[in-house]
Amino acid sequence: ATISCRRGRVSVTVRRPLPGERPATPSTVDALVEGWPIGARDSDVIAQAIRSADGAPHVFAAIAPTVQPQPDDPIAVHVSSDGMVAWLIPWADAEVTEAGLSASLEAAGVSAGVALAQFGSFVGTRLSVPAVIAHGRPVVNGIDAVVDFIVPRVAGVHAPSAGDDATVDYREMGSTGKPVKSGDVVAQKTPVTEAVEGITVRGVAIPGTIAKDIDLHKFNGKGTQVTEDGLAIVASTSGSGSWIADRVSVLPLTSISGDVDFSTGNVRVEGDVSISGTITTDFVVEATGNITVLGAIEGATVVAGGSVTINGGFVGQERGTITAGGSVTARFMEHAAVHAGGPVVVGFEIRQCTVISEASVSVGGGRGPGRITGGLVRAKHSVDAAEVGAENGVSTKVQAGWGKELDAEVSEVHVPPRVTVRQTVHPGVDITVGGAVDHVTSNRAGGSWKDVDGKISIIPV
Repeated sequence: ATISCRRGRVSVTVRRPLPGERPATPSTVDALVEGWPIGARDSDVIAQAIRSADGAPHVFAAIAPTVQPQPDDPIAVHVSSDGMVAWLIPWADAEVTEAGLSASLEAAGVSAGVALAQFGSFVGTRLSVPAVIAHGRPVVNGIDAVVDFIVPRVAGVHAPSAGDDATVDYREMGSTGKPVKSGDVVAQKTPVTEAVEGITVRGVAIPGTIAKDIDLHKFNGKGTQVTEDGLAIVASTSGSGSWIADRVSVLPLTSISGDVDFSTGNVRVEGDVSISGTITTDFVVEATGNITVLGAIEGATVVAGGSVTINGGFVGQERGTITAGGSVTARFMEHAAVHAGGPVVVGFEIRQCTVISEASVSVGGGRGPGRITGGLVRAKHSVDAAEVGAENGVSTKVQAGWGKELDAEVSEVHVPPRVTVRQTVHPGVDITVGGAVDHVTSNRAGGSWKDVDGKISIIPV
């Protein structure tokens, strides 16, 4: 099969195959015109040409010129819809002249992307098939800057996880801080790739998407500095690398062997604190960084600029409080108050507590019992538990999304708030999502509670 084009009409000519030759097929025709700027093809005409194999041209498609040529013009010009390719279309059976080619391109508005050598190669020829005469320059969009943080960003961003026995899995957390030496890189920026403007064959500029840069100064905290080239944050001192108030910091690490009690007194330090024992009742531990407790916390006051991690439980005794700028993680909590800037992750149970998270609250994580019993649990984005309330109908309030009574920027929430209960909700439970409330008066199966147009919608889980 052979393909020819005259006056924009594309035809196929098929002859009977010689011995040893393969007969033509529709796929043969498709391959011959691949990439051509033709419109709809008449498959019936192609099939008839193949069946008859009469050696005569059969017109099966057309190429529309961008500007209608004169009848005796040897070529017409077709510009693609995106303006990035210009084609020469065989028209009258005559030789292409330099003046005629220039006039045809000018009439179609083609002013860019024509190579001189390519231009000259068409002069003096008789075109029988379409040919590309000009290419536009593709636009290259900019690529945003990216920052790789060597210090784990856990405070308010990545929630820690609990193991099968509901104790903390430190390998998954990193909230105790990463040991850092002075001069170590704690964040590395890949700079933006600038946009490259494109241009069509008609000389129309196509602007690329401008890449977004990142100023590392918004991320460097205490004990760090931004390099002169602005591409890295390095430690200016040795210590524990942590995220504090959305900034990567390198702070001193204070280690306390044993309990915080009368033998140590209250603990107030700059940096991170690691306590191998328990923080006992009525004592105070304050740190500008992270606080890690390998034992438990009793009725104490704990304040951290970063995260608080408790390997045991938090037995508040109606007086214990934790205030953290980052996440709070514990095996269980009872009769306590917690306010976290990041996620709150509890292995077994939250019992008769007031827990408020600027991010999310997760109890059980699908592996521990995961109960919320009594008290108030409130999170900006989501609350997740296996069971909420108790058979005795104890008053339990769970809320996701700040309600109208709280002065908060609801617009900051990009994902609709939700409350998810994987197993059972008991009577006496109030579930609030956004501005909608569900008062539970009898045992119910779990689900996912959402606010849809001011009303509660429950999706099975």
